[in-house]
Amino acid sequence: MSSGRVWKCYRCGKDVVPGMRFTFTRNGAIHWECFRLNVSEAFKGSIPEDVNVLMELMDYLNEGIVRLRELEMRALSDGVREGIINRRKILEGEAARVMKDLESLLGSYGIKY
Repeated sequence: MSSGRVWKCYRCGKDVVPGMRFTFTRNGAIHWECFRLNVSEAFKGSIPEDVNVLMELMDYLNEGIVRLRELEMRALSDGVREGIINRRKILEGEAARVMKDLESLLGSYGIKY
């Protein structure tokens, strides 16, 4: 399912590849679950609701991106595949914007990523 691109998660050091739930921060690629752990640790388990809301939105977007990648692989015709790719790119762009909002919100609490 990978397009060949591989990054290293800056928290755990393991590979991050397309088809996994992950995100990018100023520090680079990070598995989504590793990012969630970072946030939980930074807030000592008591995460503000607005942060939780944006992380839940990212959950939905990341899951959608992974599912669209799976559909790309299943599509038989180029037209259907290209339509799915275009929609995945829209979700990826939206995920990047939400992540920027999330990083800004975290910064307002003095947490930098």
